[in-house]
Amino acid sequence: MVTMKKQTGIWVDAQVWRAYRDLCSREKLRPAEPLEKFIRFVLRDGSAVAVLNWLEKAEKVEGLEAYARVLLNWYRNGKMWIDVTDEDEAPIEPMLLSALKEVADPQLRQAIEEELSIKPVKNKSSRKQAKAEKK
Repeated sequence: MVTMKKQTGIWVDAQVWRAYRDLCSREKLRPAEPLEKFIRFVLRDGSAVAVLNWLEKAEKVEGLEAYARVLLNWYRNGKMWIDVTDEDEAPIEPMLLSALKEVADPQLRQAIEEELSIKPVKNKSSRKQAKAEKK
């Protein structure tokens, strides 16, 4: 399939363009290649604003996932409370549970779920069985 190309002129900050060109060069890409793919993505979505909002949300999710990883590490290592002020503490478990709703990384979600899930105790008798054994 032959596609026609159209040269366009876009005003970009010179330092930004130079850094972008260097990055593309290191990654063995033509500078127009990522831009063209981005434009196709915007067209496929049908809204430039929606794509920009999505990118901003992705950036926030990345920060949230870092926060969730730190909370999970603390929780796994026995730190159950965090100092909120000099006098107040907050439990980590509900913070981790709240973060779980927004975590997109499936491996991180699973790790949090496993850590917060109540594990059944093996060979634990029911209340009825315990009463029967006492008799």
